[in-house]
Amino acid sequence: MLRIDSHNGSCDGRGKGIKGVLMTIFATAVPFSYLDDFVSAGILIAFTVTNCSLVIMRRESPEFNPHLLPKLLAWFNAFAFLTCLVVSHGLQSPIGWIVAFLLGSLSVFITTKISRQCPPMRSFGNAASKTAKFYGDKKYFSTPLVPYIPCFGMFANYFLISQLSFFGIGLLFTYSLVLVLFYFFYGSRNSVGRTEGWEQERYAMVEEHDNRSQPSIEAEMT
Repeated sequence: MLRIDSHNGSCDGRGKGIKGVLMTIFATAVPFSYLDDFVSAGILIAFTVTNCSLVIMRRESPEFNPHLLPKLLAWFNAFAFLTCLVVSHGLQSPIGWIVAFLLGSLSVFITTKISRQCPPMRSFGNAASKTAKFYGDKKYFSTPLVPYIPCFGMFANYFLISQLSFFGIGLLFTYSLVLVLFYFFYGSRNSVGRTEGWEQERYAMVEEHDNRSQPSIEAEMT
């Protein structure tokens, strides 16, 4: 929704105005107790997306099943959230304990399946990306026990989110659904990748510059 002025790089005031009006209406209509939980849950959702991205950047689907990793991550998120929801609100009866155990076992099973059937990525993010072209086999950072630690982080985030009331959880998912629909109906169609293409050289200028300057930095450190 924001426009960037190509001359000075500043944001267009129209986007700021639209966001300001929407936030004012939202803050007026929603009680502060729910709004406070909503903001905290939104941050936890962002952390969960980060953990999912880490698994996607470090693991890849096998060649015989190119969509396996996204499917497993989607199932893990669903079972992990349902497990935490039952643990937080449904352990008053023996059936709740059984359901929580089964859902939790499925979450662990899917995590193990990602570890065994989705091999480590050959290069950071994508073997055919421009990043791999500029950096080659150079490592960015090390992350131990992928996908176990990221999946545990997602589970912990969902457990904290499940502490909210059902109204707060419903509000959070409604907001997330609106954002997803906005992305698919507007953002994805007007993105730079679709309109101009990510393969242009100017989108790799930062990585190329960093790659050229790295040896000199290492030389100074030694």
